[in-house]
Amino acid sequence: MTFRIIATTALLLTATSAMAAPAKPASAVLITNAREVAVTDFTVEAGGKTVRLAKPLAPKAKTTLKLPKMSGCIVAVAATFEDESTADLSEFDVCKDKNVRFTD
Repeated sequence: MTFRIIATTALLLTATSAMAAPAKPASAVLITNAREVAVTDFTVEAGGKTVRLAKPLAPKAKTTLKLPKMSGCIVAVAATFEDESTADLSEFDVCKDKNVRFTD
């Protein structure tokens, strides 16, 4: 019985400290273009710095974009597509999700 109480307490302390630990921002994001048209422009703005893809991303393609050094988790993502449609994610949390996926 004592062992169960100690084990349970240890697990609770571990879980609590893991939840309290600050999330570490991603150093890169994976961009997946699942659309039938190319991404002609893709930018990520974080902490006043902007990074962009060097070339268009073909339909059904993936690539990784390195992010600038940042202290927070929230970035702004913007994309323009070959068919002139756009996507804007003004508050994308890269601590929770390191994948940006575009679909039709």
